[in-house]
Amino acid sequence: MATRMATRLENFFEQRTDGNLRSIVKYEEDTYEIVHLRDDVAEQYTTDELESAIDESRMESLTAPIYENTFSEDHGQLTCLVQCFENVIEMNFVLEDGIGAAVALDAEAMSDAHGLVAEARRIVLEERE
Repeated sequence: MATRMATRLENFFEQRTDGNLRSIVKYEEDTYEIVHLRDDVAEQYTTDELESAIDESRMESLTAPIYENTFSEDHGQLTCLVQCFENVIEMNFVLEDGIGAAVALDAEAMSDAHGLVAEARRIVLEERE
């Protein structure tokens, strides 16, 4: 489930972000797979730093029920947590507790991103079915 979603997200973001895809990491409770890691981004991180970032994404996915319980029922299940930094957008697509895909884009990918997150979110919802 997570592998197929990560592959679909990789294809989607490669087509839609004009070289601004930084990374995609598929994670599960005890494992992870780096699906895509742009060379210049790989040079910025040690293996320990990458694993720490992946652990953070995994832990973040466990907070989904907190967010779901904070808002009214009509919000439905949480599908994506987004963090916007000055130069990078981090998106954590959550399939279930401890399982999902973390996607990082250069911030400029969002300048012409009408529908970008919405369409990626649709992929996640399809994979949950």
